[in-house]
Amino acid sequence: MITRRFQQLSQSKFVRDTLIIQIGKVFLTLLSAISTIIVTRLMGPAGYGLYRQADNFYNLWKTLDLTGVSTSTSTRLGIAVGADSAPAIRSLMAFYVQISLMTTLALALLLGIFGAAAAQWLQGDAIIGIFAALLALTGPADALYGLVVIALQSQRQFRTLTLLQSANQFTLTASLIAAVLISPTPAALVAARLFYSYSTMLMALGVYERIRRRGQVGFPSLRAVLSLVPRQSPRPYWRFGVANALDKNLSNLYTQIPIFLVGMIGGARAVGYLTLALTGIAQASVLTSAVFENMQAVVPQMVGRGDFAALWRSFRRVVGVLALGGVVFYGLMALLTPLAIPLLFGAKWSPAIPVLVALTLYGAMTTVGGVFGPLYRAFGMMRAAFSVKVVALVVALPVGIALMTHQALANPFLGWSPGDLTASGIAVGGAWTINLLFAISIGLTMAFTLPALREKARASSSA
Repeated sequence: MITRRFQQLSQSKFVRDTLIIQIGKVFLTLLSAISTIIVTRLMGPAGYGLYRQADNFYNLWKTLDLTGVSTSTSTRLGIAVGADSAPAIRSLMAFYVQISLMTTLALALLLGIFGAAAAQWLQGDAIIGIFAALLALTGPADALYGLVVIALQSQRQFRTLTLLQSANQFTLTASLIAAVLISPTPAALVAARLFYSYSTMLMALGVYERIRRRGQVGFPSLRAVLSLVPRQSPRPYWRFGVANALDKNLSNLYTQIPIFLVGMIGGARAVGYLTLALTGIAQASVLTSAVFENMQAVVPQMVGRGDFAALWRSFRRVVGVLALGGVVFYGLMALLTPLAIPLLFGAKWSPAIPVLVALTLYGAMTTVGGVFGPLYRAFGMMRAAFSVKVVALVVALPVGIALMTHQALANPFLGWSPGDLTASGIAVGGAWTINLLFAISIGLTMAFTLPALREKARASSSA
């Protein structure tokens, strides 16, 4: 019985694809961990925190992009592949190039003009805005790299995608380490990011041209896509894109606003502690992101085919496995954190211990919550998703500000300097703000997506 079950699982394309992605993710996690350890050790909390303040400042400005072109194209392209529509695929890719280049260049121009003054006014340091303006120049390259990733996901060419992402992470790791070995400064990291973005863009475009005909549905050449860009009307796509942008930008604010508030209250050192903890969670979450990437491709295709009964069965199994795995994995992470941070990053990063322990709850929640995004986007339930995120922000942020104020006076560990204690306490308040935001959002999202899927499954089964 067990052998038969194992054979059935091994013959499932979903399981095979997930395993391929997961093997690559383990490699990516190791590379990312190596770069994080070396960069943070050489730069220290203040220098690393300043760089992350600039990165977060750039990401806050990115919320002005209301096109939602990345997530909307990912969903619609998967549906087009499921429907075997070559004209729709070409039009969607042309729309993506048209809108993404326009918005990323406009954002870089805005930050170049206003970034330094805005950073001086809001954060008290103009260099944050200057670094953010330079980071904005990575936008066009990152957008074109993202198009290749979306295309490979839609075709479910996960072996090629895994190799591409592994090469991408290796380039990022090598660039960051080389930069801090030459000069352990925020400016060196900004330069490394620019080099990384444009070199991986060229690599991705070369990969796409070589493999675009290998999937079940052939994809157009880059020349064919670019030739359509000037003539492609955004009218069929912009409304769904704007809805996705509002949804995604609000989700991004769940970490960006707490980082921003922590920076205003506690400065670069507190931001360093919080962003190191968030980086640790992000690296750990790579171990479950294979399921998310596979679901992002599978859900739109099954919706495009109207196969709701199978989707309902598969979705429940995935959610159950992720819930159990998330609790066990992040529970162990919380227990090991007090030993791991001083060992890996040095004693000067010990004030980040309570921050990372608090954020393991965020890691466990998002392990489950991440699979609901492809579902409500494929169903077009964007208004409900948007409303949920607004409610979470309205409820959680006042509570979070109160937590930061309270935690600023906390003394969780003896032996740190008063500056370390204050920065750590504020960062812990930021961590619990993030936890509260995601708890409200994920709970309400489950409440409106699962009943909708169940009803569609019942209707398709009885038809």
